[in-house]
Amino acid sequence: MPEKVVEVENLVKQYKTVTAVDRISFDVYQGEIFSLVGPNGAGKTTTVEILECLRKPTSGSASVLGFDVTKDETEIKKKIGVMPQDFNAFERLTVKENVELIARIYNIKPETKKILEELGLWEVRNRQFHKLSGGMQRRVGVCMALVSDPELLFLDEPTTGLDPEARRNTWEVIRTLKKMGKTVFLTSHYMEEVEQLSDRVGVIVNGKLIATDTIHELISKYGGGIKVNIRGRKIEEAENILRKFTENISYDKDIVTGKFKTREEASKALAELYQLSDGYRIEIIESGMDDVFLQLAGHRVNERGELI
Repeated sequence: MPEKVVEVENLVKQYKTVTAVDRISFDVYQGEIFSLVGPNGAGKTTTVEILECLRKPTSGSASVLGFDVTKDETEIKKKIGVMPQDFNAFERLTVKENVELIARIYNIKPETKKILEELGLWEVRNRQFHKLSGGMQRRVGVCMALVSDPELLFLDEPTTGLDPEARRNTWEVIRTLKKMGKTVFLTSHYMEEVEQLSDRVGVIVNGKLIATDTIHELISKYGGGIKVNIRGRKIEEAENILRKFTENISYDKDIVTGKFKTREEASKALAELYQLSDGYRIEIIESGMDDVFLQLAGHRVNERGELI
């Protein structure tokens, strides 16, 4: 079993009449990408800021790399890297100069070339920060967080505001961090993002952690399974095959739909369906984190991070 690098137990953060974090408990394990997902105002950033020793909890306990967040701030800050949601850098400095400036602040000699090469920035090392695209600027932020060679990185909403291509490029950077052996704590309101990147996910709404598990287990438990839609003129034969494997069948005009709890169940039905004569159109729809969140919270989250 991997070592726990973050342990949170009944954590609470109260602001007068508002409870931003409401008795949440979870663990993060060494070498994994753990994501805290939820809408704006759910408590993601507050939770991360407590773990980064930027805020004090009202009650409960939390430790990072074996150190208590209320007692061992100095030790924790030595061992973590942080890219906040509102990250910025010195606009007139080059990529390389920004990384080296952070190194001087830490009073360490950085492996600048190695860091920039690993994250695909060596070729633009002499370009001023303000001349970079949004996605490249986020890469610089990750590089700056890596300067101290941290064991654990906190990335708070790292792709907010990026276009789809830049977002996916940032995903590759995050995957690179995992390959480097880093533990990554990610916050996001993008369901596709956490589904693509995460080993495990915590779903948070209104300060409450309502589920924590692997992507596979969350989708299996709450995603609604797999739908197989079949369209054709003589639909009865396909329907008979579906009924051999599931009782959950519905109709819409010339489409019959079978719902399966697992991919294995759907695969057995599909093996027979594909042997049918031509004239059928088969569509497979797998559940994702969007469906999980809808089932758990009763809402979806839009691109802006708002509940709808």
